[in-house]
Amino acid sequence: MATVADPPDHQVAGVIIPLVTALDRYGRPDPPSVRPLLAHLATGGVTTLMLAGTNGEGPLLPADAVRTYAAEVSAMWRELAGASARIMVGAAGAGTRETLQRMECLDDLDLDAVVVLAPSYFRHTERELHAHFRDAAHHGRPIVVYNSPGYTGNPIPVSVVRRLLDEPAVVGLKDSSGDAALFAQFCALARERPAFQVAQGAERQLADGLRLGAAGLVPGVGMLAPALCVDLLKAGRGGDHAAATARQHDVARLAALFGIRPGASGVVVIKTALHLLGLCPPHASAPFLPLTETELTDLRAALARLHDLVRPLDPQPR
Repeated sequence: MATVADPPDHQVAGVIIPLVTALDRYGRPDPPSVRPLLAHLATGGVTTLMLAGTNGEGPLLPADAVRTYAAEVSAMWRELAGASARIMVGAAGAGTRETLQRMECLDDLDLDAVVVLAPSYFRHTERELHAHFRDAAHHGRPIVVYNSPGYTGNPIPVSVVRRLLDEPAVVGLKDSSGDAALFAQFCALARERPAFQVAQGAERQLADGLRLGAAGLVPGVGMLAPALCVDLLKAGRGGDHAAATARQHDVARLAALFGIRPGASGVVVIKTALHLLGLCPPHASAPFLPLTETELTDLRAALARLHDLVRPLDPQPR
């Protein structure tokens, strides 16, 4: 597969960091406390942030809290990353009405796109999924469709995405399914309509995603090692697949951290790891619980073994 030649200013091109939502101990968004992490990302060469996604605990946060956080973080990010800074924010509603309400809450913010998930809880037909994303596309913002069936329970089939190519506002897709064959089909659709591009959200398949034609990568562990992920992207785009594979191996080493507490509680692991590195607070939304002493010991040991990839540990994290 030839290397991708996506527009450099496309919303899903490059390394996209699914940013955590920094919270205080009472569970309230605390934008200033994420500034060290933003500076770390900017220094590592990242230009694009995705807020209120899975790592950002978007579905657990009220729409007004997401808006407040996005407004302040966007201002900080554009200051740190300069003219190349891009911001996307997730709108994760259980149904279409809540999704549109969450989008409306973001209307006055300067965003590059809104990331829209499939509805959750109930299982929906292809017609219903198409109607959901079509209604979001008619809201007036560029839309990135987010396929995350492990969380929503509603996988987005190729047939739905193909129909959505008729919606000019649908500019891209983030796929976290981990299904390589499906991802290849999404990339084939992108070749049919260049204004539509695809980003790989499965961390263990970043290099493979680039070989298949991904425009962007969305690695949660990029918060720990942004330069590593940027190097992987550059190697893959440049056709140096051996180098990209080597970087992928390092990404997999970082992703193994999530095994300390598998499942969605990986949010707690990544936040605690960032806290130990002095980059943001560890607090997560209820019903998430802090790491146990055993888990914390395991995490410290794992980060020490990863000293070649992450910053030295802060001996007294804030």
